Amino acid sequence: MLLLSFAGFSPSIADQSRRNALPTPLVVAHGALALAWLVLFLAQAALAATRRLAVHRRLGRVGPLLAVAMIVVGYVVTTTMVRRGFDLSGDLNRVLLAPGSPPPPAATVLFPLAELLTFGALVAAGLWYRDRPEIHKRLMLLALIPLAQEPVNHLIGHLIGHWPTLFSAGRSISRAAGPALTILFLVIAAIHDRVSEGRIHPVSLWVPVLLLAWMSALPLLVFPTVAWHGLAAWLVSFAPAW
Repeated sequence: MLLLSFAGFSPSIADQSRRNALPTPLVVAHGALALAWLVLFLAQAALAATRRLAVHRRLGRVGPLLAVAMIVVGYVVTTTMVRRGFDLSGDLNRVLLAPGSPPPPAATVLFPLAELLTFGALVAAGLWYRDRPEIHKRLMLLALIPLAQEPVNHLIGHLIGHWPTLFSAGRSISRAAGPALTILFLVIAAIHDRVSEGRIHPVSLWVPVLLLAWMSALPLLVFPTVAWHGLAAWLVSFAPAW
């Protein structure tokens, strides 16, 4: 996830010639919080693997505060982006919209908000089971998965910015790569369980199944509804206009 995030977000930071606007302080805070979470996860995994559990538990006290901050700032950044009608990097618009297309409807806020909701639910479950390491570590690992789609979209959008003829192919790749990468991440824990322990832990089996069902239901059962479109418009109306 660290490598994927670097590959997805760093190009538009290093080369700002195709950005719609410079990052705002809020967007910088959003990126810093996400990076801090990934670094915290890596540190916690290393501490647990080296049996430095006392340090692991003390450092883990930062986790709930950081997760809440990520969700709150992520929510504001997302609704602000939808109200503005474009993302500051320009990457997402290049993936999702053909040149000259109108801004996406407010209802599209469903997908990034669902990622935040899924992340928060898995982190909360992981913290609830913090005294049961076999469950805790798998839930915290699976909580990273909702964060995977965004850097993929950003990387493909940045490439389209350099080579606009890639738009059609890039859009198809984004639609295929995101789910494929998500499925790959979902099965990694199960593969590890099978190889190292000879069996698949129930969390590594059933949580990915539920996540796949949840992610499949959103575009089919929630996004098209009038109720969601009305709620999305209401949520976006409260977002800052900057």
